[in-house]
Amino acid sequence: MDTRGLTAGAAAPGHVVPEQNWTLKTSRLGLHGAAFHGVYDVRTPTGSKRVLKFVVDSVDIENLDMSTLEGNGVTFHVQGAPGSTSTMRKGPVTMYVERLSGHLSKVLGLPIPIDLGEITLTPDTLPRWLYDLIGAIPIPLDLELTGVTVKQAGQFGGTLHIPGMRLFNDDAPYSDA
Repeated sequence: MDTRGLTAGAAAPGHVVPEQNWTLKTSRLGLHGAAFHGVYDVRTPTGSKRVLKFVVDSVDIENLDMSTLEGNGVTFHVQGAPGSTSTMRKGPVTMYVERLSGHLSKVLGLPIPIDLGEITLTPDTLPRWLYDLIGAIPIPLDLELTGVTVKQAGQFGGTLHIPGMRLFNDDAPYSDA
């Protein structure tokens, strides 16, 4: 569904995100107490970005691999130890997302019996079932996705723990798609 014409809400005062997004890749993303709040405009230092807003109680990130463009062709990476689960606790955590794609594998802890295929959410294209939730009272759900890629504008709140954290730079191309 094309949602480009949807009026966006305003982000909380003080929620200013960087111009450059982060890419998170993970084999499994668990969002606990996740509520979808709709399409928002969030401020950057020089303007604004159109994003999806999610508020979650806590997050589990298996095989965390985050990267961002640092500048001059250098990509900055943050990785968790292979096979580890990074966590975000002490929420709520507000997540402003430019793009989220993956396979929905569990809702409320119950496995989805069939593969529904990869879903992709952006502020301009939302599945009808999610679009219908906009304007309704956000109901927190426990969701799990596999094979996830997230382009995140920013997040606020919570405490992130990354087991075996590794930080490094390289000249690998940064994908902003």
